[in-house]
This record gives sequence, C-alpha cells and structure tokens, in this order.
Amino acid sequence: MHPYLGVGWFLIPALVSQAAAAKPPEQIFQQASQSVVVIHSYDSEGNSINQGGGVVTAKELVTTNCHVIDDAARIDVHHQLQVFTATPAAENRDRDLCQLNVPKLNAPRASLYAGRLRVGQRVYAIGAPEGLELTLTEGLISSVREFEGSQYIQTSAAISQGSSGGGLFDSEGRLIGITAFFISEGQNLNFALPAGWIVELAARGGRPAAKGPAGESAEARWLRRVNEARSKKDWAGLLTLAQQWVRSMPYHARAWQELGDAYRAINRPRRAIPAYQQAVRFNAAAFDAWLNLGSSYLALNQYDRAIEASQEALRLKPGDPRAMHNLGAAYYGQGQHDKVQEIHAQLRKQDGALANEFAKRYIRR
Repeated sequence: MHPYLGVGWFLIPALVSQAAAAKPPEQIFQQASQSVVVIHSYDSEGNSINQGGGVVTAKELVTTNCHVIDDAARIDVHHQLQVFTATPAAENRDRDLCQLNVPKLNAPRASLYAGRLRVGQRVYAIGAPEGLELTLTEGLISSVREFEGSQYIQTSAAISQGSSGGGLFDSEGRLIGITAFFISEGQNLNFALPAGWIVELAARGGRPAAKGPAGESAEARWLRRVNEARSKKDWAGLLTLAQQWVRSMPYHARAWQELGDAYRAINRPRRAIPAYQQAVRFNAAAFDAWLNLGSSYLALNQYDRAIEASQEALRLKPGDPRAMHNLGAAYYGQGQHDKVQEIHAQLRKQDGALANEFAKRYIRR
C-alpha cells in the first residue's frame, strides 16, 4: 500500500457519509492535532525568517506550504515538545505545496480525504497562529474557487498569520486541505489547498514538480506569477497572489508594492494606500511605490498627501513626467493654479503628449 493512501483513502464517500456520524470538535482536535506540527525556518546566520504549520501525511514526511520554508538554511519541526531537523523533499511551487523529510518523527499520519466537498459542510482548521501552540478554529466551506487552473477551498474557519501549512479537517477528522492564506481585508476570506494535490504529488513518486527555472529565487518566483496574472488581466488572481506574497515575505517592499498595485487595478485606492506605505517603509527608494501612493491619494482627493508623495518620487527621479503630472493634479485640487502652470511648462519639455493631456484637464481656458 502506498504510504499516502491509508485506509481512509479507500472509503467510498457515499457510504462514509451514511455510516459515520460527525465527531464533536474536542474529539476532532484530539485526533487530528496529533498529525499537525509547527515549523520554524532560519537563515544561514540562525535568524528566524518564518513560522508556520505542517501536517504529517506519511511516515517521517510533513506537507506544508512552500512559502513557509522559502529561502531557509535550516528547518526545525516541533511536535509534542520535541524538535526535529527537516530537509526539503518533493515540491510543487506553482501550487505552493512542499514536503519535508523529518527523520525520527514518530507521529500518526493524517487520514486524507480527496473526495467531493460540499459548500456549507463544517470544517476545522488546526494550526499555530501568531506563534501560539496548536489552535482549533471552526467554520464552513464557503466555496470551491477556480484559480490559476486549479481549485482552492474557501472557508470561514479562521486562518491567521502563522497558520499557513496547517490542516483543514472535516467533521470526521479527515484531512481535506492545507491551510494556505487569507485576505485580511475581507470577511471570512480564508483559503486552503485541497488534499487531492497531496495525492497527486505522491502519485509522481515524490518527484519535484516546480515549473520555474532552476535556482529561481523566491522573489523571482513570485514576480513571475504576478506578472503572468497581470498579463492576463486576472485582477482577482493578482490580488490573491500579492496577498500570499506579503504573508510569506512580510518585510519585502516589492511584495507590498504589488499588493498596492493589485488594489489599484480593482479601483480600491483606500486599500492600496496602506500597502504602498509599507513598501516605502521597507524601501524608501522605491520610486514606483511613491508614485502610485501619490496617485492613490489623488483618487481620494487627499491633495496634501499626494503632494508629499509626488515630491518624494521626484526627489528619487527628478523631472519624471508621471510624478510631475501627479504633483500638478494635486496643486490643481488645492486651487494653486500658478503652480499648475509651472508644472505644465515643465511637462512640455519632458513629454509633449502628457503635457497636452494635462492641459486638457487642469489648465483653465
């Protein structure tokens, strides 16, 4: 028998639903938590770079999200007060699904269920949010959503920072998904990778399945994916990817900038502003973040702040026509028409077409 395919795998869903009664939450936690671990990843100098969860899916094998272990020089797995050293095994980074070899880890594997899921069925997430010990949250399957040619489980069971890689279990304690990410600005927008993907990875004999170039960095991998979504004008997909990137690399300026760009693409400047603020906090020389921050302030008629952001962009790139355009638009909003004229004169030297567009909107006739 394949190590992934325990007895639960062969149960016929229709018969199981009739024969097995839903277990109480405390029993589900007692059973399923035995298969959930906490993962800590460290850089080459021993500094902590990420923390998340994982689920034991075969002997000495843990499944988690790839972003939990990205760029890690050392990976520790914690299970019931014991710490084990782990090494990367199989992976599918396009699905953000990775596995770890954990020698000497003596923990029961989760019973996988990759059958049909129903919107409205009760589910339970077990993870380690905010670095806490294993925690249980309860909710429903809200939807099974298409994304990047695959399906994600959307659930109302809370998924918080640090819960990535934990388990999503059904009312019989079977693993139906790996908790992956959440959209913090939404209500109950939590997502998990379906357990069927674990089975597919097993069917390939544990061979790595990454599609990206060999040696591709975590940043390059995220950029490739967001650029693909942008080229398809898949704005919802772009927002989801940017949210994932920020969760996996919370101190990365480019990740926050992409999140701001995603919000701007769906006309949500109020959401874009905090993302751009984070981007310039982590990289004060991020010209595009300052530029788009100015545009977002303009969209909300916050002219004083638009001027400040545009001036900062011009400090980084003196004479840039786009930043000058934003600055002139903000002056127009304040009624400073002499400064608007000055900006127009400078634009005529830099970009004639943009100067003409600016004049049509902001120069009084």
